[in-house]
Amino acid sequence: MARNMQAQHAQTASKHGSWGVGRFYFDVKTEDGRLFRLYYDRSPKDAFDRSGEWTLLAELAADDD
Repeated sequence: MARNMQAQHAQTASKHGSWGVGRFYFDVKTEDGRLFRLYYDRSPKDAFDRSGEWTLLAELAADDD
């Protein structure tokens, strides 16, 4: 958490994360056995596009999992 964050905001951010901050990574296996690594980027791109976006990071080999 930021050192200048107010205590009540820091407590909420520690539970839920700060708005627009962070990435969540997922390894996904498809029905036909292919493996992919994706992430959801929570950061907004601009004031008009405030939602995050999914990004395909890589296709994994079977021994990478």
